[in-house]
Amino acid sequence: MNERISSAVLLLIAALAPPSASAGLIESDIALDAFGAFSGRLPGPADSDEKLAPFGSLTRAEVLVLNDRVQGVPFPNLQTSQTLPFASAVASANGLFGVGVSGFFFQNSLPPNEILAQGSISQTITNASAATVPATLNFFIPGPTIRFFGVGNSFPAGADPALDAFARVEIDLSVEIRHPDFSTTAAGGLEYGFQVVREPVSGVLFPFPTRDGVGLVTRFVEFGGAFGFRLPDLPGPLQATLGPGDTLSYNYDFVATAKTGFGETGVFAAIGDPFNLSAGGGRFDIQVGSAADIPEPGTLATLGIGLVVLGMSARLGLDQPKAAVVNSLTSKRRSTRL
Repeated sequence: MNERISSAVLLLIAALAPPSASAGLIESDIALDAFGAFSGRLPGPADSDEKLAPFGSLTRAEVLVLNDRVQGVPFPNLQTSQTLPFASAVASANGLFGVGVSGFFFQNSLPPNEILAQGSISQTITNASAATVPATLNFFIPGPTIRFFGVGNSFPAGADPALDAFARVEIDLSVEIRHPDFSTTAAGGLEYGFQVVREPVSGVLFPFPTRDGVGLVTRFVEFGGAFGFRLPDLPGPLQATLGPGDTLSYNYDFVATAKTGFGETGVFAAIGDPFNLSAGGGRFDIQVGSAADIPEPGTLATLGIGLVVLGMSARLGLDQPKAAVVNSLTSKRRSTRL
């Protein structure tokens, strides 16, 4: 009886063991970076944070810069608005991120006050096995958004650069594979965002999207005189294949920046919500392996048959059927999710 129980346990362990290919995957720690800063008539505060941690951990690189050196109040009607103009960026090792800037500057605050928040996330994965494995990078980017308040539908006409307004929200994602012969292959990328600039003759603000935002920017007007521009949320995967000895590297860069100095002007720019990542932040995860490698119902049926045969062989003292069943089932492997 004891022999049958111990053999069944060994069989289950063998059948459900991770694939040999995944055992050859070398995953680096994930590098996180966050930065925030102000500039204007008076030198403004700045801060940065860098972290290195295993992917999936709760480690965060995070900055929240409040500018108490200029005359300002928070952008109105925003749930995450702070008591002062702010720049905030968060990058998390468990795949969440958010970046945003906000300020409402009073008249005579020229030259323009500029707010900047940016962050990055990067990692490498090396396939040290002899097998070729697929890799999928899943992501969700909350709609990049820019708002202005207190200027009507446009800034004053004229070429005075002190009256210029500018804002930018953008996320760049690059995926590259380095091969054993040191050559590289671009495995996908993303440039999603836009910038808003003032046309100097008319004073009208125009959005200019990046490559993957072309044709998607929309303008909106809100109650109370605010108006702005946004892109829709963007979900989607990027897929690549890792051959033996290949190293995949991916890098996210995300930025929100805005400046204004005319009149009593509010400005806000963000990708996601850096103050509530779980509900409103961006997210991503990476999977290496194929769903086809996961045991199918037929595999589980084979496992049941194997247990029966194993029990019979133990009762009859037949070692050969036991070895055949174990050899058959250990060839069935599961994929590993990183």
